[in-house]
Amino acid sequence: MASRTVSTLKFVGTISLGLLTGLSYSLTTLTLPTLLTLPSATSASKAFANLNASSLLHLRTLAGVSSTSFLLAYLLSPRSQKHPYLLLTTLFIVSSGFTEYLVQPYMTKTTTSTRTVKPRSKKGKGRQMDSSYEVLGASDRDSEGTISGEEMDEDVNGEEIRQQVEGYMKINIAKTIVAGIGFAMSTIGIWGDGAADLVIIEM
Repeated sequence: MASRTVSTLKFVGTISLGLLTGLSYSLTTLTLPTLLTLPSATSASKAFANLNASSLLHLRTLAGVSSTSFLLAYLLSPRSQKHPYLLLTTLFIVSSGFTEYLVQPYMTKTTTSTRTVKPRSKKGKGRQMDSSYEVLGASDRDSEGTISGEEMDEDVNGEEIRQQVEGYMKINIAKTIVAGIGFAMSTIGIWGDGAADLVIIEM
């Protein structure tokens, strides 16, 4: 019973780790680049917010299932079958969740300079628009409503959205690399376990 439980845990961990690697890869290569092709910044920001929330939920769930499976497989295995690749794979899975903390400092250094310059230009434009509204008076309320709608769209800066999406792409590239190494290690380890069992049966 113990051997069947361990083999089942290894199988579940490998499958969930493969799904984790595939999800990170598909986000980087397929989903996130399409956000940069959207026509407006508001639609891109909404889509990115929804994608970020849903992807984090699925990635954390898969990482939790795979890491727990490999850790339990190592703890439940007999002493002769406690292979170190189970712990190494667990470490790679856990470290894939902390890649964003390693990549974000490099991303913030490049974005702080642009973020400090752009609000000043917006304030200058806002003051010029306010002065022009005072000259026009209350007769142009409809035009003020349309201009205020445009100002709401300008609050969502397209360049900042692009930088956020590109930064999230880089984070997922790092996650894909780390999770891919763990997936390759688990696949080779499971294959090695099967080969070792065949040798024992033949002996």
